[in-house]
Amino acid sequence: MKKTFVFMIAVFAVALAFTSCEKEGQYTPKQKITEVKHTRTYKTPAGTEISRTEREVWTWNDKVLSYIDYYDANDNRSTALFRYDDNNRVIEINYGSTTAKFNYDNNLIKNIEIFSAAGTTIGKYELEHKGKTVTGMNVTLNDGKSVNSLPFNPLRLFIPENAANQVMENSPVKGTTHVLLTWTGKNVTAMEMNGENNMSYKWTYDDKNNPYKGLFDVVALGTDEIFSANNVVREEIMQGNNASATNYSYVYNSKKSPVKMTWESTMNFENILELPVTCVDEFQY
Repeated sequence: MKKTFVFMIAVFAVALAFTSCEKEGQYTPKQKITEVKHTRTYKTPAGTEISRTEREVWTWNDKVLSYIDYYDANDNRSTALFRYDDNNRVIEINYGSTTAKFNYDNNLIKNIEIFSAAGTTIGKYELEHKGKTVTGMNVTLNDGKSVNSLPFNPLRLFIPENAANQVMENSPVKGTTHVLLTWTGKNVTAMEMNGENNMSYKWTYDDKNNPYKGLFDVVALGTDEIFSANNVVREEIMQGNNASATNYSYVYNSKKSPVKMTWESTMNFENILELPVTCVDEFQY
């Protein structure tokens, strides 16, 4: 999950491809999220405890997600607007300064193109399928800016945000990175990222409902994995001789959806040192 408290807009490509009742480009959760709160608590080197909360408010139009309002810790708001075709498949997400456009090849998403407000192509995500299952994608960045400045992070459709952010931080500023996925049942359990910096990931899951499954966009701090049917309880990240692991715990409601997720992370304090942070996400439906 993010080490800063600044929202990053994430573009999520597709729904769970092999679920018969759900088509690519559709988001049909078992329970509709209405609000998410992200709270991060840490202590300064002087021992002062600081807690900050950011939130998302989701608005639905019958069966489809219409827009999400994102509020930072100072209650400043930004909004993502969703557009759909006649089959309720997302075709565009407008963030104000950035637009994501989804291109289909029959029933499957072919690619996602990201444009600036001036119409310049920022990046492109070409999905690879085996049958109806997404097995990987090529990520091409065009604008030459630091990937950290880009208002999206498409890898979060597969994996938890902290892992996705590390992938993007270690990706080339320009060029193409290939992502290869390994599935076990309805979950992505491993990923290989081959580019300027090679990294690999492994995930373990619970058996409960992932409320983000099939979501194409979310601005979130500390969300769980986006693409799989269940919730990540452990992730392992490997790069060369470096390895890290994070465990996640949940509280569920009677419909087996998470109402609270907790994990430990770190944050950069005044660009001097890394501090431990307790991260809590709370869901309303």
